[in-house]
Amino acid sequence: MKNNFNLIAPVYDGLAKVVFGKKLKQIQTHFLPVIPENANVLIMGGGTGWIINELFNTGFKGKLTYVEASEKMISLSKKNGSFNDSVHFIHGEESALPTERKYDVIITNFFLDVFSEARLDEVMVQLSERLNNDGIWICSDFQNTGRFSHQLLLWLMFKFFRVTAKLESRSLMNFEHKFKKIGHSKSENFTLMNGLIFSSVYTSEQSL
Repeated sequence: MKNNFNLIAPVYDGLAKVVFGKKLKQIQTHFLPVIPENANVLIMGGGTGWIINELFNTGFKGKLTYVEASEKMISLSKKNGSFNDSVHFIHGEESALPTERKYDVIITNFFLDVFSEARLDEVMVQLSERLNNDGIWICSDFQNTGRFSHQLLLWLMFKFFRVTAKLESRSLMNFEHKFKKIGHSKSENFTLMNGLIFSSVYTSEQSL
C-alpha cells in the first residue's frame, strides 16, 4: 500500500521535532485563528491528531471531519485529543468522504506532498469540489527554495519516507501552480526556515 504511515506513526511527531523543532507545528497552527467559529472543517491527512486540540483552543465551535489513511494515526488521534462528538473520524482517503457534504474550510498540512503529479491533480480537483464557493483552503507544506541545504534535506526526507511509508511522490511539486490550475488564488502566506516551509490560505476565484 502506497503512502502508508502505520510503521512510523508512533515516532512521527518525535522525528519531526528532532529535525524541525517547533517550526512544523508553528507553521500548521499559524492560520487556525482565521477559521470561522462555526465552520464545517475538513482536515485531510491529520496525522497523530495534535492539531485537533489546537483548533478547538482557538475557540472553534464548529464541526470537524478528520480523514487519515493510517489506522494507527487515527488511533493516536483519538487517544491524544480532548474533544466531543463534533469530530468525525474517517479512516480512508478523499474517496471516503460523504458525497453530499461540502466544507467551509479544508486543511491539508504536509498532505499534498505524498502524491505523484498525476494523482495530486486528481486529489486536488476532488477536494476543490468539496469546498464551498466562499470557503478557504489552508495548505502547509515544503517548497523549493534553491538552497543546497534545503535540497539535501528534502532529498533525505523523500528517501526516508519512500522506504518507511512507500511514499508515492518522487519529488516536490509547485503547489501554488497546482492551486491556480484548479481556480484557487493565494490570499495570505506565511513562511519559516528561510522559505522551506510555508502555510498559505487559498480562496476560489469564483468567490472573488
